[in-house]
Amino acid sequence: MTEGKSKSENLHKKLQKENLSLILETLEGINNTNEFKTVLHESMEATRQVMDSEASSLFLIDDEKGELFISVPTGPAEKEVAGKSIPKDKGIAGWVLSNQKPYLTNDVTKSEHFYGDLVESFTTKNLMCVPLINRHGDVIGIIQAMNKRDGKDYLDSEIPVFESLATHITIAIERTKKIDSMRDTIQQKDVMIAEIHHRVKNNLQALSEQIQKDANEIEDEKANELLRKIEMRMKSMAKLHDLLVEKKVNEKVDLYTYTKNLAKKIEDSMSFNMLDIQIGVSGKEITVSQNKALLCGLILNELLINVYKHAQLEGTKNVNEIEVSVSNDEGLVILSVADNGIGVPDDFSIQSKRSVGMWIVHELLQKLDADMTVLNDPGARFTITFPE
Repeated sequence: MTEGKSKSENLHKKLQKENLSLILETLEGINNTNEFKTVLHESMEATRQVMDSEASSLFLIDDEKGELFISVPTGPAEKEVAGKSIPKDKGIAGWVLSNQKPYLTNDVTKSEHFYGDLVESFTTKNLMCVPLINRHGDVIGIIQAMNKRDGKDYLDSEIPVFESLATHITIAIERTKKIDSMRDTIQQKDVMIAEIHHRVKNNLQALSEQIQKDANEIEDEKANELLRKIEMRMKSMAKLHDLLVEKKVNEKVDLYTYTKNLAKKIEDSMSFNMLDIQIGVSGKEITVSQNKALLCGLILNELLINVYKHAQLEGTKNVNEIEVSVSNDEGLVILSVADNGIGVPDDFSIQSKRSVGMWIVHELLQKLDADMTVLNDPGARFTITFPE
């Protein structure tokens, strides 16, 4: 082995090691980014640094116009170059696109494929250009590094380094495209679901108003009471749908806000009983799933109806105050409803089917995977706990 050849191989190994280290550093920033535009900018900065060049650029393909346009340039003339385009069958980039091979020239004036500089403020002296090929074998873009720093030449041994970088850039671009597509899909579904919630809310409100009109015309006390309960249950569900529309159908619902709004709605709805009962709601913001919020709303609806019902029984202490609280502790949500009446009877049982309302609460608690304790404190206090 000659001395010159040995030095050349040692230099090649050193160059590969340095470039590999730089690639690993720059790729970390690219792979940790999920925004498409940011990935493109990070990729072109990585190209400029790894290839030790004055400038770099990314060509993307516009099939409709039959052009290659510069999406992200870096370097001294990046503002002037951005958005410029060339026919996709012209220039060195066009040759790389057509042949799906890298291209290197250390003197563009001697290249038959060079299309010319796109702006007067930047003169290309030498360049290296490689395709971005995805796993399906399709070229999704072209990247090029221009003007090796300190007047040096690009080396053939640098081509595999540039191709390796191009592979990682392609993966990052494809990944972020999928993420953007998923975000668009989710946004479209959110809009569609919001529209569904809006329609359901309007339908529930329309039915509730019709039931209220019918109840006003019914003289039978039991039938009237039944219709009022149905009306309030529908309003409970309508309120949740209203909240979901306002929150743009988030995955989570603030239980405190929902409870506060619902309690106010129930208080207004029960005004027909001519009872002066104030409902106070205290607590803090606690996010739960939409399903859990709806179950809590239906349970709260039944408990408040029960308080209003027993508040007007003869021989009992008049209830004029109800306290609702929402809190959490060690991963459990705590929903409490308390009044200042005489409390529940000694033989009270939530599982008793004598009270349709309490039986409904029992069934809802099972679906919520919740426990409920009932105490006389001295009025009735219902405390519901379930996992966040």
